[in-house]
Amino acid sequence: MLWVLVLPIYKTYLVIKKLINKFYAPQKSRHKLIHPFSRRYLTHLIIIVISILTVSANLNAYEARREEFGQTSIISTLVTNEDLGILEEEGPISNNKKITRYLGQTGVATQIQVTAGGENEEIGHSTVAGDSAIVRPILSPMEEELRQRDKIVYYTVQIGDTISEIAEKFGITSNTILWENNLSAYSVIRPGDKLTILPTAGIRHKVAKGETLAQIAKKYKVEAEEILEFNKIASADDILIGEQVMIPGGQKPYVAPTYTFRNLYQPVPAAAKVVATGKMFWPTNCRRITQYFRWRHSAIDIACSLGQPIYAADSGEVIEAQGGWNGGYGNVIMIDHGSGIQTVYGHLSKFYVKAGESVEKGQMIGAMGSTGRSTGPHVHFEVRSGGARKNPLYYVK
Repeated sequence: MLWVLVLPIYKTYLVIKKLINKFYAPQKSRHKLIHPFSRRYLTHLIIIVISILTVSANLNAYEARREEFGQTSIISTLVTNEDLGILEEEGPISNNKKITRYLGQTGVATQIQVTAGGENEEIGHSTVAGDSAIVRPILSPMEEELRQRDKIVYYTVQIGDTISEIAEKFGITSNTILWENNLSAYSVIRPGDKLTILPTAGIRHKVAKGETLAQIAKKYKVEAEEILEFNKIASADDILIGEQVMIPGGQKPYVAPTYTFRNLYQPVPAAAKVVATGKMFWPTNCRRITQYFRWRHSAIDIACSLGQPIYAADSGEVIEAQGGWNGGYGNVIMIDHGSGIQTVYGHLSKFYVKAGESVEKGQMIGAMGSTGRSTGPHVHFEVRSGGARKNPLYYVK
């Protein structure tokens, strides 16, 4: 070990020490030629100058004029060696600038063709080629089968699916899917959810007692004959109570929203226990989520303007309505919904309930604020199950 390892290492140490002393020894022992290059700032300056010169040389090497752009490519070399002259295209020049996607309906036109009997027949989803030919768009066999349906199908949502993409796949509108599945523009669909897909764009209606076909057609702003034809009903007298009929092209009637306000001066008696429904209500009027549920943030933050109402997500009993810092929650309300389920509402500006009161689902319990550890008006909405914090998006509807 002494001859093989220790002595060679010690010799290397002495050599390195000797070289260092030449550069950093006192003034008398410094080497006059090498010492200036061992100065730290001089070395940095030399590296910077070399870098600038290198970058400048590369920029000049790759400089290209606009008129010479692309002239050095392989394609340019192949085509510029021949004099092709002037190329003229025969036939009329099409001014249609629409782009037709493979599975989309962009650029699709509807043409009216007169049959031998003299009646007008509509040819839908076709494109015009030239002045005389009508060409149908290219569809895959699967999409052709999905679009030409006369029955209701059920679709399982896949990863990455959106309502508009699903509607385009089946050749219907997004509203048709929303109306049939009781969804809104703010609803969230997740992989594995099952959606009911109607055979055509429109809405499905359940015939009530005393309703006539004319009333149904007027309600959805369509022609009665279209309803009879699509549902293969012989006459208007053949519709039955409780029957589900398709309304092709129908629009869901607009229903004005109704608002209820709780009387702040008449609290619900503590003795009146309210039973939880098990399905939670969205706690605010707005849907802007500024922070989602993560391992470091065990809730969701919903932002809105200051003073917006906060509602109870489900029925239950208020077990805490406390102001102050509260560990960063600020003014906070906690509601017990039974079965080990609790909800927490943080950063409030006002309380409309107090501990011990029973609240109903959708009841106004406070106002949005920015108290506690907060940078702006929002509500910290938290769901706890058995003492563990859960993702609220799995509970609210």
